[in-house]
Amino acid sequence: EGNPQDIANAVWTCARLEIKSPNLFAQVEKHAERFVKEGNPQETANAVWACARLEIKSPNLFTQVEKHAERFVKEGNPQNIANAEGNPQEIANAVWACAKLEIKSPHLFAQVEKHAERFVKEGNPQNIANTVWACAKLEIKSPHLFGQVEKHAEQFVKEGNPQNIANT
Repeated sequence: EGNPQDIANAVWTCARLEIKSPNLFAQVEKHAERFVKEGNPQETANAVWACARLEIKSPNLFTQVEKHAERFVKEGNPQNIANAEGNPQEIANAVWACAKLEIKSPHLFAQVEKHAERFVKEGNPQNIANTVWACAKLEIKSPHLFGQVEKHAEQFVKEGNPQNIANT
């Protein structure tokens, strides 16, 4: 059994190189429960991002992300003890992947909404733009998230590039 980091690296590489590897992605789908349970949020985010980038629907993988959404958003990378909460880039990549594949993931988005203040404070403008885009694409109202974007608008506009701001 492959370890989640190796698997995530392989599918991420395939996506970066635009190589569809049907057998590899089928195996990730088949073993999605173990992959998400044993892997950390970065590995999971990389895998769902790869699926979205290659337009590979992976219902079992996304179901597992939804099932473990609270851990995914709250825990973050367990190798980084100082950051006991989800990394904004990992969260943004996961919700972006859901939106790209038009997969509604209510529990995942509810967790983002619940932790919106921390997410917006710690996230960079691209993370924030990708996340609010995902909400808009899936027609998910997220008043706390959008309220936090409004609250931190000056910082967001100062630090963001024009494309990120336009997407928001």
